[in-house]
Amino acid sequence: MDFLMMGDAEIALLISLLIIPLVIWLQIWVRDRKIRRRNEIGDEEFETTSGAFVSIILEGTAMIGGLIMLIVASGGVIKYIINFYMT
Repeated sequence: MDFLMMGDAEIALLISLLIIPLVIWLQIWVRDRKIRRRNEIGDEEFETTSGAFVSIILEGTAMIGGLIMLIVASGGVIKYIINFYMT
């Protein structure tokens, strides 16, 4: 039952490691949306201007948010490794 008594560092590491698959899923989701919008010559087509605007905002937020989450998760893993090997 020792695994139930985790410290803050282990919990931060677990959360950081759980964020990484979420970031990968977000990147794949954005890529699939872009692929579905391509026409025969490879250009992206939108039905309306508002659809393009919403898509740009949504996908941009997903990309930026995913990158921020990846940076935070990497920082959590690196912090755990540094703390683990320094003690």
